Amino acid sequence: MVRIDKDRHVNPAFVSFLEWDRRHYMNGPGESVLVITMYDGTTHRVRHEPGYYGGADAYAVEKAILSAPNFGQGVI
Repeated sequence: MVRIDKDRHVNPAFVSFLEWDRRHYMNGPGESVLVITMYDGTTHRVRHEPGYYGGADAYAVEKAILSAPNFGQGVI
């Protein structure tokens, strides 16, 4: 299990794919969100905000999922 934020975990074996949603705003900073799609179709959006209380480091989450030995092997 990989912790994606303070309340959620995912099993890398059931992750279908990962993608980034990067938004840029004219009058403010942009945001980066890691979108984790599971084999059953559910998605988890992990906003990259490591400086805030309880915020997740989405880049570290991506690295942990991709380096898991059972990543993507949970297909039935």
